[in-house]
Amino acid sequence: MRRHIRLIGASFALAGALLLARGAAAAEAARPTATPTLEALMAGMAETSGVMAGFLERKEIALLSEPIETHGQLVFVPPDHLVRTTDSPSRSRLVIAGERFAFRDAAGGDAVDLSANPLAREFVENFIVLFNGDLAKLRERYEPTFSATGATWSLVLRPRHHPLADLIDSITLEGSGAMLKRMEMLEHDGDRTTTTFQDVVVDRRFTPEEIERLFALPEAE
Repeated sequence: MRRHIRLIGASFALAGALLLARGAAAAEAARPTATPTLEALMAGMAETSGVMAGFLERKEIALLSEPIETHGQLVFVPPDHLVRTTDSPSRSRLVIAGERFAFRDAAGGDAVDLSANPLAREFVENFIVLFNGDLAKLRERYEPTFSATGATWSLVLRPRHHPLADLIDSITLEGSGAMLKRMEMLEHDGDRTTTTFQDVVVDRRFTPEEIERLFALPEAE
């Protein structure tokens, strides 16, 4: 179960990173020569209809000598629908659809229903605040450190409260102008996850049929 909780955290961090890139694009469009600000980025995040992207995730685990690399795709439709699929090194599917969460990997067996798990729910609620563009609420749950030099910017988020703060030390997002370059999540046990993105689409509008198909929850066999 702890592995699934970590996966929820990582997936929402990815979605937050993509929305932040959308915010950077909106800020750059409004004031092309201006230095990015956290306020401008958050305002842009609140306006998206949906985001999707491919990702390459490199996870360094303290107990392993070699990092694990994962390829996949993330789709997020505000305010609370997210699907994370992977195709390498194995296939898996995590779906968060409102108050229901489920996961299935390629190992076989039944889907794991996380909906009733209070820790999973707390993680989702903590990450959802990233997506609504409310800077005051963001500061309630995270200690944000934003810096910018010219078009290059960085945002470090440190969770303030249990249970997120018990697992995650920091989430760092780095970009240049409207381009998100890198996301790093550092856990207290020394594990580090670094993600790069490709084929990013922001302001993606999904039809009701697409939403029904994309966010269909894995069912137990």
